[in-house]
Amino acid sequence: MLVNDGVKQLFQSQDPSAQTDFHRLQLILFIAPIAALVHFLLIPFFYYTGVAVLAILNVFSVLIWVYGIWLSKHSRINLAIQLFSCEVLLHSVVVSYYVGPDPGFQYYLWAMSSFAVMDTSSSRFRVFISAVMLVLIFALLNAGLVEPVYELPLREYLPYIQLGNMVIAGILSIFAIMIMRGFHLSQQAELKELATLDSLTGLINRRQGRVLLKQAYLLALRNRHPLTVVMADIDCFKQINDRYGHSVGDTVLCQVAKTLQSSIRKSDALIRWGGEEFLILLSDASALDAEKLLAKISPRLEQLYADDEVLESPVTLSYGIAQWHPDESIEQTIIYADNALYISKQKGRNRITRAETPAAENVYDMNTVESR
Repeated sequence: MLVNDGVKQLFQSQDPSAQTDFHRLQLILFIAPIAALVHFLLIPFFYYTGVAVLAILNVFSVLIWVYGIWLSKHSRINLAIQLFSCEVLLHSVVVSYYVGPDPGFQYYLWAMSSFAVMDTSSSRFRVFISAVMLVLIFALLNAGLVEPVYELPLREYLPYIQLGNMVIAGILSIFAIMIMRGFHLSQQAELKELATLDSLTGLINRRQGRVLLKQAYLLALRNRHPLTVVMADIDCFKQINDRYGHSVGDTVLCQVAKTLQSSIRKSDALIRWGGEEFLILLSDASALDAEKLLAKISPRLEQLYADDEVLESPVTLSYGIAQWHPDESIEQTIIYADNALYISKQKGRNRITRAETPAAENVYDMNTVESR
């Protein structure tokens, strides 16, 4: 099935309403062609069975479904859904009036009730009432309270026609529910992502980071493995924002985050702790292991904008390292690492400070770290 540019834009959009429209459009592009084809096949069926008025009705039904597809592809999905609902209602009532409930065309009202709830332009109450009315009309038509005007020939085949209509209507209902289920699951995934990831850098946010820190702490406590926390802060980041603008600052943040993320192990975690500050959680690693890791990261960071025509100086980071001890909480370890980071800032930036609880010591310049 061909998908035009408008559909592609809906699919690529991150806007929740656009994503909703994409899922509804996906459903319409599946159901509407089938409905148009069924109505097209009913034209010769009713013509040759002597019910010309229903043959003419199905001509108009085909045109309505084709027009509804056109409306949907031009971002008028709610109008298309309302049009489809009216067509199915009118078609079911008229067909049941002329030939009775035995062919089973009224079952499409049941399918349409699950389709009608996708009209987002109406209130919930109105949509609910519309769907209930479709079900009630289905029940009345299915009861066969009115004698049909025409009696179709070949009545021995009517049970098979009814069965076919029931199966088609049922499959369409199931598909509509599955589409909306998929949309619901995708929304849940998006909400989970919003709750756990930083929107700018894509890193774990502080809220989810605290959960990971607690889990890592309990695991290290149980297995008696070392656990190290590194606090990292971009040097002179406020000056970057003030001088070059927030868009450049955001780019620097993302590039630094990407470099840090690619430098740590899969078992480690990189968390955007706030602003230009990051927390690196190193599982089964000592403070010395952290120092060696940072010694490899720093040259990579400095090379990011070494030849950049915008930034006048390379991007550097200051670090504070604290290794967790079994007799302290993980929150206390974070405080030690943060205090160590503060000392790195006070000592001139672009430095590593390793905390030795309860005081932070071992401050050294990044230019000499590799020789240590």
